[in-house]
Amino acid sequence: MNRHKFRILVASLFAASVVLVAVVCAAFGWAVIAAALAIYSLAVGAWLYHAIERYIIAKRVNTVIAANRLSPVRSAARPLLPVVAAIMGLTQGVVKALGDASDLEDERREVPVWHLTQITRGKRGRSE
Repeated sequence: MNRHKFRILVASLFAASVVLVAVVCAAFGWAVIAAALAIYSLAVGAWLYHAIERYIIAKRVNTVIAANRLSPVRSAARPLLPVVAAIMGLTQGVVKALGDASDLEDERREVPVWHLTQITRGKRGRSE
């Protein structure tokens, strides 16, 4: 078991124990403690998510390193492989960010031009 798997194990144990203790506290009527543990469970859940994310990234990096070692043109491809891996990672990040942004509502409200300009139709309303 490597350190990433150990972090995931510890974080999942903390998350499960915090949720169980919060449920027990709520069952006994200790609402203040249950509420505090519920807020703490958000932090533990974020830590669990972070641990899983780091494990996935480490596996991707190991895959790139293994592909570099097994490459038939190792001497020629070695300087370019980290650059290509970095470009792929940045591209994935940009695509993910654009995908998240496209899910948002369109908050721009286009104001029609006719509301901003005065429409004059002859001498109506003016008494000269």
